[in-house]
Amino acid sequence: MTTATHNELLTLARLAADYITRLNGEKDSFEVATDNFTAYINYEAEIGEDPGTYWTAPLRYIESETATVEAVLNNDGEEDKEAAEFLQKMLN
Repeated sequence: MTTATHNELLTLARLAADYITRLNGEKDSFEVATDNFTAYINYEAEIGEDPGTYWTAPLRYIESETATVEAVLNNDGEEDKEAAEFLQKMLN
């Protein structure tokens, strides 16, 4: 993997992480793209709830979350398994 490819995959991971942050625990399938790659990702999260007490308000929080990289395609439409594995490690 070249340095340019590595840097572009890091950018792809950052874009995916930013999107996941905005999901706030909602399940979604989405894609993110850079100039040379497009990644297809499924995101799931388990939400925990604390009902609160007399002194505290109810609280929702993410107990666990998983991002599954279904595929990473290059500009030619070919699947890049090495890029998908790299992105999977970066997101989990």
